[in-house]
Amino acid sequence: MGCGTLVEIEGDQVVKVAGDPDDTTTLGYTCSKGRAGPEFHHASYRLVVPQVRRDAELVAVGWDEALDDIAARMQALIAEYGPGVIANYVGTGGPIDPAGYAMAHGFFRALGSSDQSYSALSVDCSGKALVPQLVAGVQLMFQPDLEHTKLFLAFGVNTVVSHGHGVMMANPITHLRSLRDRGGRFVVVDPRLSETARHADLHVQLRPGTDPALLAFLVRHILSTTPDTTYLDKYVDAASVDRLRAVVAPFDVLHAAAICGVEIETLERLADMVTTSGRVAIETGTGTTLNPASTLTEWLVWSLSAVTGSLDRVGGATFNPGFLRRFEDGLPSGRGDLAPGPLSRPDLPRIVNGEMPCAALVGEIEAGYVRALFVRAGNPALAFPDSARLRRALRMLEMLVVIDVRPTETIEVATHVLPMTDHFERGDLLTGYLQAKPFMRYCPPVVSPIGERRQQWWMFAELSRRMGLPLFASARRDAALSGLELDDEMIAESMLGQARHSWREVREARYGMVDESLEPGWLIPDRLPRRLDLAPPELVAEFRRAAVASVRADMGLIMINRRTADRYNSLSLRSEPSALEIHPLDAAECGIADGGLATISTAMGSCSVAVRVTDRIRRGVVSLPHGIGAADVNQLTSSAEADSLSGMPVLSGFPVTVTAA
Repeated sequence: MGCGTLVEIEGDQVVKVAGDPDDTTTLGYTCSKGRAGPEFHHASYRLVVPQVRRDAELVAVGWDEALDDIAARMQALIAEYGPGVIANYVGTGGPIDPAGYAMAHGFFRALGSSDQSYSALSVDCSGKALVPQLVAGVQLMFQPDLEHTKLFLAFGVNTVVSHGHGVMMANPITHLRSLRDRGGRFVVVDPRLSETARHADLHVQLRPGTDPALLAFLVRHILSTTPDTTYLDKYVDAASVDRLRAVVAPFDVLHAAAICGVEIETLERLADMVTTSGRVAIETGTGTTLNPASTLTEWLVWSLSAVTGSLDRVGGATFNPGFLRRFEDGLPSGRGDLAPGPLSRPDLPRIVNGEMPCAALVGEIEAGYVRALFVRAGNPALAFPDSARLRRALRMLEMLVVIDVRPTETIEVATHVLPMTDHFERGDLLTGYLQAKPFMRYCPPVVSPIGERRQQWWMFAELSRRMGLPLFASARRDAALSGLELDDEMIAESMLGQARHSWREVREARYGMVDESLEPGWLIPDRLPRRLDLAPPELVAEFRRAAVASVRADMGLIMINRRTADRYNSLSLRSEPSALEIHPLDAAECGIADGGLATISTAMGSCSVAVRVTDRIRRGVVSLPHGIGAADVNQLTSSAEADSLSGMPVLSGFPVTVTAA
C-alpha cells in the first residue's frame, strides 16, 4: 500500500518494521504484510544465487554464466522462429518494482516480442480496463473518492483485509470511520459477512454473480426517479441513455430480488440510500472481477456512476491523471482488444492494452507459438486456472526464466532462476498507480543485497547489452545512459523525464509528493474523445445473452474466492492453512462438521480441505482463498471458461460438489 515505515537495522540485519508516525500520507499505519518484512527478508528459503537447470537439477552459477546462457538461447530461438515465440508474464509484484517493470517492458519491445505479453491483469480484473474503453474511449480506471463521498458502495471487495482493489487504502478502518463521522454511509455487497461487511451500514448478502441484476435495478431506479439530467445532457450520448433504459427496464425490485435472492426491503433501502446521497463512490474487488459476470458488473458500475452524475466528480469516481506521465496531455487509449488474438484461442480477444489474455497461455505453449517464457515477480503455475495442465505445458518450454525473491511452484519447472532484490535492498520509485491522486516517492535501499540478489532493472540492462538492444527500447535514453555506471537513483532519474516534478523535487520529498494541481472534472468532458456511451453494443448483447439469471438457486453450492490477511495473492508471508467456509445447514446436508475434511469437486478437478462451519456465509455458498496451492479455487477451474469480451477466466462464482473426505 506504500505505507511510510521506519526500518530498524543492526548492520545488514533488518530487525523491525513499524509505521512512521510523521509520514504525511499514511500517518504511522502499516499492516501485517509490511511488519512481516524482516522475517521474509532473512528467511532461509529466500533466493540468493542465480541457478540454471542441468541434468534435471537447478544448480548455482554466476551471473555472467546465467545471463550469457539466456541470451544465447534467445538468439537461437529468434534465428529459427522469430522473436514472437518469446513471451513474458508479469505478476502482481511487477508494478511494485517500477524501475524493473519499465526496463523489462522496454527490453521486450526492443526485442520485438511484446505481442506475447501477459500479466496478472487478466487473472484479476481485465474488465476494469475494457469497460472504460467501451464507455469513454480511454483506458483509465477510476478510484472512489473516499475523502468526500456521502455513500460508498463496495461490491465484492474485502477492504479491511485487502486494503482496496482499484485504490491503495492504508488504514482502511480509519477511512470507514471518517466516512461515518462526516455523515456518510457504507454498503457492502458480498455473499460473505466479510471483515469489511461487519463495519457496513447495510450488508447486501446476494447470490454470487448476480451483481449485474442488483446494479440494473439501481440504474433503473435512478433513471425513473432522480437522474442527474444536467450531467447526462451535457456529457452522455442521448441514444445510449435510451438504450440503457430499455436494457434495465425489466429489473424492477421484484425481479432483482428474485434473481439476487435478497429481501425486497433490503433492495428498497439500498435504492433509497443511493437516491438521497446524490453522488456515489463505488469500488469492486475480486469477488466480482473473478466471476462470470465480471465485465457486466463493471459496465453497470460505470452506468450507475454516470446516471448519478458521479463520474469524474468530487464525492464520486475520480481519475488519477498520472505522475510519471501527464494523462491530460495524452490519454491512454486504443482498442487493443481489436488486434489479432491468440492463434490457439481464436475465441478470446487480446485485452484492451494489447496484452494476451492469460487464459490463452497454456494453449499457446502447447501449440508451439510460445517456446520461451520470462516470469517476473509472479507465479502462474499457482495463480492460473487448471494449474496442473499449465505446469505440464511449462515443462514443454525450451526456456523458462523466473525472476523472483522466493521459491515458487513455477520455479519447480524453470530452466533459469534469477534472484531479485526486495524492497529493503533496492531504491524504489513508489508511483502511486493505484492511488486517487498523482503521488511519487523515492525510497532508498536500507541494507545491501544478500548473496547475489540483483535489481530487476540491472538484469534486463545486462540482457539488453548482450542482445545489442537500447535500454527502455529508447535510443535517446540509451544514449544518455551510455558509458555510465548505473545505479538505482540514476535509473529513477531517467524515468522522471516527463513527470510532473523533477528528480530533485522527488528525491528531496522525504514523505513523497502528492500533486493536486488537477481537480476532479479534468477528464470529463473536455479531454474525452467523445461523449460517454452508457450502452455499448458489445455489453448490451452480452447482458441479454447472459440473462443474469444464469446463477440460480437450484444450481447447488456455489464457490466464491476470498482474501486472507497473510497473503498478497499467491505470495504468502505467514502462511495459514486454507479452509472451506460453509453455512451450518449446508454442512449438515453434506455430512461434514466443523474441523473435519471435505472434498470439493468440479468437472475440472478436486481437492480436500479442512472445514470451517460459519453462519458468516450465505446458505448455498462456499468459499476458498485463491492461490494457496494445497487446496484452492485454481485447481477446480479451467482456462477454457473465460469471458469472451475481456478474456478473464472464471475463478469465482461457479458450482461445486462438496462431500465428506
